[in-house]
Amino acid sequence: MLPQTMWLKKSVEEQLHSLKANTGINPNISSRIAFFRSIESGFMFDKTQDYKLSGYQKMDKFTWLGKTQQVTELLLKQRYPEFSDKELQMAWAAHVEDGFSGIRRLDNLQRLIQVL
Repeated sequence: MLPQTMWLKKSVEEQLHSLKANTGINPNISSRIAFFRSIESGFMFDKTQDYKLSGYQKMDKFTWLGKTQQVTELLLKQRYPEFSDKELQMAWAAHVEDGFSGIRRLDNLQRLIQVL
């Protein structure tokens, strides 16, 4: 399963903080939204890519995932059954980045709700 401490790419973290400034939604909540948007879109993470997790905001997985922890881990294990824990963490981060691409430029909460 996912490691106890998780983080994202620095660029994604910065975008999450920018969205928080615009909408008031905390980065851990918007990352959950982004993850599930990516899963629904059919995105697949390719572990042969050089995907570096360069973020500085390390949080425990319960903070990142909250009550979606079990569902998130099950979806990742179902989609990537051969991945190690570290590879699953990279896949989660890549899904957050992918799903966030459609919501990162929203400038208020009402527009975010309309998109969802």
